[in-house]
Amino acid sequence: MTALAPRLHAAAAAFWREWYRELRRHAGNERLPYAIRVDLRGAADRALGRAEGEERRAVVPHWNRRAMETAPPVRLSPADEERARQRASELGMRLDRPMAAVEAGHRADLFADAARLLASEGYEIVPLGDPRFPPVVARYLLQASAFVVCRSAELQQAACVAGTPSLRLDARDPFTAYPVRGNGVFTLATVVDLDTGRRLAIPELLTEEYFRNTRNYGYRAARASETAAAVAEMIEGVRDGWRDSPAQGRFRRAVADAGTTIGPRVRHVIEWDGAGGFVGAGRLARVQAERVP
Repeated sequence: MTALAPRLHAAAAAFWREWYRELRRHAGNERLPYAIRVDLRGAADRALGRAEGEERRAVVPHWNRRAMETAPPVRLSPADEERARQRASELGMRLDRPMAAVEAGHRADLFADAARLLASEGYEIVPLGDPRFPPVVARYLLQASAFVVCRSAELQQAACVAGTPSLRLDARDPFTAYPVRGNGVFTLATVVDLDTGRRLAIPELLTEEYFRNTRNYGYRAARASETAAAVAEMIEGVRDGWRDSPAQGRFRRAVADAGTTIGPRVRHVIEWDGAGGFVGAGRLARVQAERVP
């Protein structure tokens, strides 16, 4: 019955949305008395509300955050790992140094400070997405790296599954990107209202209004200094352990609370399993969390 429930809700949503359209059609019939047309519009609004409610109940989350937090890492078999290691060495990877796997596509100017920091700390930068790497080699490099720097949800999730610490850069909202495991960090892009040019404050990304108007927003990547600060936090976490600052703890609670508040009305939050009061054990990068009032 659990697997069937989303389909039943989807069918109910289709029924109520069709009923809404039919009621609105009759409400526009000027041959009907005004009082009846008013009643029809009211009934149509109620039908639309039922349709939207059923649509939200039909959403199946992409994942289960609590299950992922405690799931054991999924790793290559020892034999596959050894073969992939040999191939990576043949391709010129320095496997005698700590590695930081960096997703291809980062703007060189915005990552330059972070790259210099990694080099000064003795890290070998591994370009994930390099077409030279067969899939098994890419997977080996992902699990063998000290941490991963990425922009995509797919690579962030792959790192989570492998148990590799990750830094997700320039996320567009906190719910999609919030790291499930405690060794995850993320930064948020700067959100700009395209109509006014106003930059949204981070707390505004936790509101229902933000998710209702995403087409009106543009996104700017974090400054080079912010990216470098977030990479420095990853280096610190790998070396000394993962700890929240007070500001990071407050922001996690704010995201979890917002999820339970707006989740019943925002499909996106439900899709990313952010409506149940738990978003993850990771954190917003300290450099941004300190700016959240």
